[in-house]
This record gives sequence, C-alpha cells and structure tokens, in this order.
Amino acid sequence: LGEGLGAKETPQQRFQRLQHEVQELLRDVEQIQSSVKESGAEEELTPMALARQVEVLKQQLLSSHLEKVLGPGAAVDFADPEGALAKRLLQQLEVAKCSKAPAGKGPARDPAPAGDAVTFELYWRPEQDQFAQSAKVSELEKRLAQLEAAMRCEADSQ
Repeated sequence: LGEGLGAKETPQQRFQRLQHEVQELLRDVEQIQSSVKESGAEEELTPMALARQVEVLKQQLLSSHLEKVLGPGAAVDFADPEGALAKRLLQQLEVAKCSKAPAGKGPARDPAPAGDAVTFELYWRPEQDQFAQSAKVSELEKRLAQLEAAMRCEADSQ
C-alpha cells in the first residue's frame, strides 16, 4: 500500500491489513506467554501484556465482523493478494465462459447468477456494424482509386 502517498485504502485492503496485524499480535502474545512459561516468573505478566491481549481480542472481533459484512470471499492470501485475486477472477471468467447464453433476438434475461459467477451483457446494434463495414469498403475503394491513378500515370510516362 502506498502509505503516506495519499492513496486511499479500500475496505478490502483495510480488512486484509487488519487481519495481518491481528496475526502479528497473536504471535507477539504467544511469544510473551512462552517467555513467561520459560522463565517461570509470573511477575512478567504485566498490565501491558494484558492490554495487548485485550487489543488482540478486539481485533479478532472486528475481523470476524468484517468477514460477515464482506463475505467469505474476503479472505485473500496475505502473501500474494493480487495473485489470489487474479486467480479468483480467472476462475469466474472460466465459469462465465463455460455457461453459454442461449442464442436469440433481443436481450434475454437469465436468472440471477449462482455463486461467484460474473455476468456480462453485450448490446449490439446492426446499424453500427453496417456503418463500420461500409467505412472499410469506402477506404478500400479510395485506396484502389489511388492505385489505379498511379498505374495510369506510370503507363502514360512509358
């Protein structure tokens, strides 16, 4: 993330960052607990360590609430969030590619897509296609006229 660069963090990115911080805090608490167990001294369990544990619990509650709001697909691999998102999009495209729409005139409305499928609607106007085709034909006729004119000039000069 471009921290300090004025880049606004998306809710998905913020969720991932907070989840990652929760994992780091859990590791810190586990290290503190293991050091307390190893040293056998209970006086090392300071109010600061308890405050950290409370903060971890707050973060866990927040992250579980965000998972409910953002859905189960919000959990993206922290090591490669862009790659995981790209893989998920490719899977959705494969699902969309495999499900073929029935051929027919007019916009056919399918029922709402199931799961994480992506639906694209394509609106086609035949007059636009005819216009593009006639533009290509006129361009070819123009080039042909230029070539014929060039051939006449060469034939006249010989």
